[in-house]
Amino acid sequence: MVNEFALKQLFKSLIFSYQRVFIMVLAIFLAVCVSVAFLNIYFDIDTKLSKELKAYGANLTILAVKEDELISNESYKKLAKELKITPYLYTFLNAQGQDILVLGTDFKALKLSKPFIEARFGSFSLSSFDQSSAFLGIDLAARLISGNKQAKLEDLIGSELELFNPLNSKSTKLKIKGIIHSSDELDSLVIADLAVVQNLSGYFGIHYAQALVDGDFKQVSEKALQLSNDELFAKPISSISLSEGLVLDKLKALMFLIVLVVLIIASTSVNTTLSSIIFSRKKEIALHLALGGSKKDIIKLFALECLVLTLVACIFGVIFGYILANIFGYLIFNASIDFRFKAAFFAVCIAFVFVFFATYFPIKKALKINICENLKGE
Repeated sequence: MVNEFALKQLFKSLIFSYQRVFIMVLAIFLAVCVSVAFLNIYFDIDTKLSKELKAYGANLTILAVKEDELISNESYKKLAKELKITPYLYTFLNAQGQDILVLGTDFKALKLSKPFIEARFGSFSLSSFDQSSAFLGIDLAARLISGNKQAKLEDLIGSELELFNPLNSKSTKLKIKGIIHSSDELDSLVIADLAVVQNLSGYFGIHYAQALVDGDFKQVSEKALQLSNDELFAKPISSISLSEGLVLDKLKALMFLIVLVVLIIASTSVNTTLSSIIFSRKKEIALHLALGGSKKDIIKLFALECLVLTLVACIFGVIFGYILANIFGYLIFNASIDFRFKAAFFAVCIAFVFVFFATYFPIKKALKINICENLKGE
């Protein structure tokens, strides 16, 4: 009988104040929805953002232990089997009567470690990568045509560039496939295939290599220690690896702050709305007390109402929160966000805690209602 009575009262109270009830449910729903979305992203952001930041370039440098020595081809090939690695071999060669700096590398790997290389003329793509290809930095290209006022940079595309080493009289002709811009040292040199540059220079090794390693700064540092030996010295590129950790921490702090603000706004809305509901039901509460109802019964009635409303809001909040998390995931990371049960659990628990504190004072106020004054209608 008590349960049936309570359910009838619950149904009547919800119907009586349906507009205010809707506002309460909406506030709790939005709080849970945002909390679930950001908590799912919070628990998944390490993986997603780490991959995103890898697009900014290499985060590990590998050098020879002795400054005047090269990393051997054997060591380089061994590293290439384990890591996404880009080799760098520099040498001075003669081209068009000028001494120019030439970089020998792996074109495909260079595109990964320096993703912001821009082809101003020609192309810098997989279709143009072969041993007969050469790419000019935009500053070097401008220098090569500086003696001919009628020449244009685009005229160099498709032309041959002869590289000559006066020390061993070796030479080769390469086809210029592109003129690139990267706002760094690459703008002032020629980029050619590693094997070609090794053959011309007689240096059968590389000066250093850069690699892409998954993980935060600590994990990259551990990988560097693992790779270091008597011949090699590996170290993280701090500007990339440390920035990754800082960005992650700041984003997590921002998400926590957003969730906190939304929960405070929602709890304020619940508090205000419930106070309004209690004020409009003062006579009903007074009548319950006058007919022998105890204060515990009043607490149970309002607690049951808040429990039902919170549960309904949480169920829909979890569902739509996960949808919202994936919308953010595709907009920001172009990837889905994995559903984390702990994210939903934490969001629901936090919502219940905030709802409890939001309803505590209005319910406490309801117990102090003057029975005689309210039944008289004063």
